[in-house]
Amino acid sequence: MQLPRFGAEGQSRLGRARILLAGCGALGSVVAEQLARAGAGSLSIVDRDLVEWSNLHRQTLFSESDARRRVPKAEAAKARLANVHASTTVRAFVDDLAPVSARRYVEDCDVIIDCLDNFETRYLLNDCAVKFGKPLVYGGAIGLRGMAALLLPVTGADLDGLVRWPHARSTPCLRCLAPEPPAPGEAETCETAGVLAATTGVIASLEAALAIRAIAEGAVHVPSSIIRVDLDAMRFETAALDSARDPGCVCCGMGKYEFLETSVTSRERVRVLCGRNAVELALGEPLDDAAIARLTARLGSHGTLRCERHGDTRSVSVALRPESAGGGVDATPQESVHGLEITLLSGAGGTLAIVSGTTDPERARSTVARFVGV
Repeated sequence: MQLPRFGAEGQSRLGRARILLAGCGALGSVVAEQLARAGAGSLSIVDRDLVEWSNLHRQTLFSESDARRRVPKAEAAKARLANVHASTTVRAFVDDLAPVSARRYVEDCDVIIDCLDNFETRYLLNDCAVKFGKPLVYGGAIGLRGMAALLLPVTGADLDGLVRWPHARSTPCLRCLAPEPPAPGEAETCETAGVLAATTGVIASLEAALAIRAIAEGAVHVPSSIIRVDLDAMRFETAALDSARDPGCVCCGMGKYEFLETSVTSRERVRVLCGRNAVELALGEPLDDAAIARLTARLGSHGTLRCERHGDTRSVSVALRPESAGGGVDATPQESVHGLEITLLSGAGGTLAIVSGTTDPERARSTVARFVGV
């Protein structure tokens, strides 16, 4: 409250803020902790992944115990933040952001923070920000480089929200700056290029600063620029966004929300998880206790079963025995389940299945169909 333009009113606004945190990995875990410690009112953390050993050098909310137990990142973050600042309400959603769910999460927030690691979901989030007129804090990091910016869509100008800005202060949206996501294999990933924990820490701190300042001070006091960080050359650069908005932009200029208005349903969502040798499938609505009981009874006869509860999320995992294929040593790759593990995660955001041991979406889909029955 001692900071310029913050004061008691700025802290009060921060305490009323409803913040959507999309992704809780290297960027999201740092952003979440800084926002909670700053006194943010509520954080809705949406992340589909489990804590892995390789995460621990940069994902600061998580511990070896979380990795050993394969706790969903959103639930691990919620548990940790409860011991950091209990007055911040943290809601954990073990979910994959898709058109239907993204609408629901975005409509219920004041600020969106992009801490994602894939471009398809990032462009979906941009569509939501523009359609619903929400401020979007963008951030990305790889290797020794990263960037961050506060994007204020023209569709949100002059609206009566917690974060306000005039029409003249609107910025380009993500599609103004990069009209199309990169082609598959074109962009580097943490798995192919590595990432320094300090890089994600710097970018995440910039994202937290942009969000906190926009809420507490007001968006008009945050410079309209994109910040680029290069820890190889130890250089920080900024580029003005004042004149970068494209009036002919497909999204914020023409009002076409191609990533938000896709016809793909939740049951058709299948995603190969980067660097995980695993495939994720969205199965739809949360499972009730009776359905969980039926699943555990069915799966227990096919391999080593592990059932846990992480906060509001139920986890059922089974490491499938080779003989469960029914085809023996002569089974085809499509029939064999040797080395496969199915993990079902069911919570408020719905139900996900993660099939570890393959990157073949069809093999993962057929395995879930055979053993889960969907």
